[in-house]
Amino acid sequence: MNMKYASFAFSLLLWLGSLNYCKPEPRPIPELEKFVVKNVIHPSSNPYNPDKIELGKYLYFDPRLSLKQDTSCASCHNSELQNLNVGTPRNKIHNQISPKLTNVALYKDVFQDPHAKDLEDIVKDRLHSEIMLKNESVVLQRLSAIPKYRELFKKAFGSEEVTTERIVLALSAFERTIVSKNSRFDRFVMGDSNALTDAQKRGWEVFQNKAKCVQCHKGPNFSDSKPHAIGLSGVSDKMRTPTLRDVTRKKAFMHNGEFTSIEEAVDHFTRGGQAGATKDPLLKPSILSEEEKKDLIEFLRALEGETIQLEIPEIPKA
Repeated sequence: MNMKYASFAFSLLLWLGSLNYCKPEPRPIPELEKFVVKNVIHPSSNPYNPDKIELGKYLYFDPRLSLKQDTSCASCHNSELQNLNVGTPRNKIHNQISPKLTNVALYKDVFQDPHAKDLEDIVKDRLHSEIMLKNESVVLQRLSAIPKYRELFKKAFGSEEVTTERIVLALSAFERTIVSKNSRFDRFVMGDSNALTDAQKRGWEVFQNKAKCVQCHKGPNFSDSKPHAIGLSGVSDKMRTPTLRDVTRKKAFMHNGEFTSIEEAVDHFTRGGQAGATKDPLLKPSILSEEEKKDLIEFLRALEGETIQLEIPEIPKA
């Protein structure tokens, strides 16, 4: 009797195993794979190097990179950080609210500056602002006097020499690692049919068709990287299309922080912008029901990636 029971149990295990074995592999949706964040490409002029990235992380958080030793990159670009309630006032370095650096490597043109083709160009430009490396020699001598930095520069570049070019390369390399990926939408595209809720699937349809968001918000970064007039009263300048990844985690919207909720931002664009404001030809009213707006916002929540953990390192002591 025991032998029959053991034989039956063994057969049952084999059968259950075969069911799992025969389970089909998730199949990506080919026409949507262009929206998925995969690998960030580091340029040949600044190739991937973990030691250089580590150096860049220290520099990113170090206020001694500024002339008065009171402002770091993270002082402005801190939205990826937990419990860091600091920030440099608008117009001190940037002409607008400091942009998030999440997925900055995925923009086709990193900034609006037509002369800047690479992230390195923008980092260099910002380092030469009034409060950062205005007096290069002072800052370079300051960092060169710190033994830990000499060690880090040697690991990253082969010698202890501290130069502006090396600082730019290290900061840029680090910033390229700040990536939001593996969102619910990404998993859906890669074959997990249960990754999106029904509301999010409806919202994706609204995003593509009735709201036509996809005209500007396209590709893995959900941005065409192009400047557009966004229909705000008193604003004639064109603004680069921002990424929509992690957009529902933001506390302020638009380049000037005019809106404080995702609902307000969606209402603005579905109305086709504000009356009398400068508008891009693509910005037109969309007739959406309240339910469709809710579904659209639910879809935007599906673009939230895995939590980016940027831990503040222990800054090298002088």
